Amino acid sequence: MFTEKLSGHQEEEVMFNVAWEKSQHNRVIEGLKAGRPISEIISEVPGFLEYFSHFLDTLDCSDGRVVSGRKMGLAGEGILLSPEDWQILVAALKEKGIKITGHDNCGAAGIAHPGNPESDRYGYQTARKLATETGSEYGEVHKEDFRSPFHDERALVVDESGRFDCANWPEFPAQFISSAPFFGLSDNYLKTEIAALANIALGDHGFGKRFSEDNPFYIIVSATTPEKLNHFKAVASEAASVFGSRVKVDGFLAPDKTE
Repeated sequence: MFTEKLSGHQEEEVMFNVAWEKSQHNRVIEGLKAGRPISEIISEVPGFLEYFSHFLDTLDCSDGRVVSGRKMGLAGEGILLSPEDWQILVAALKEKGIKITGHDNCGAAGIAHPGNPESDRYGYQTARKLATETGSEYGEVHKEDFRSPFHDERALVVDESGRFDCANWPEFPAQFISSAPFFGLSDNYLKTEIAALANIALGDHGFGKRFSEDNPFYIIVSATTPEKLNHFKAVASEAASVFGSRVKVDGFLAPDKTE
């Protein structure tokens, strides 16, 4: 039987549709779509305590395709930081014994160097510089090592706890990660990072038009105290307001740290 060969664009659309339908059946996404709060859903998901008990040993890009260890995340490993926030990050990372990675196809590097076809080179330079200034191990993540060949993130996790190993939790939906609050970076930077990552998700490189009021992109805050939770939910809500009903913010308290 003759089958018409799909074009590259059509093949990509099929892959996106298959991944989207699979994500619709994720337990967390199903609960959120049903109107349940994340604080109620997440403790019911197998592995909740386990994935708050690991030492996070890697700083990868926020990019959900890039997972090279137990991951903390920042867009472009800090390429969008102000000089003041850069110094805060360096101080926070010194002597932590973690790995810092650069990667291919970095959207944050493209934002920092718009229109430059060599923007990835600046992304790698930033990661190397951060590793050098903090005495950290340096590594690289190339396309063949990506978790997914395209942006399939359904959520952005804003993690103040510094303990949420969501990137390796198989029950959790695919996600961007911002560890900016854990590192003590400014609220203004966090707003910049949230806007940049949401734009990727809602644009042509992510699930894009599939996100709607009924199927929003979720920003999920993980925090250690009620006060911090309310604060970072408010920051995220302000940053997300430009996206209207296509983005929804929620959050939960991280479980107590166990020694």
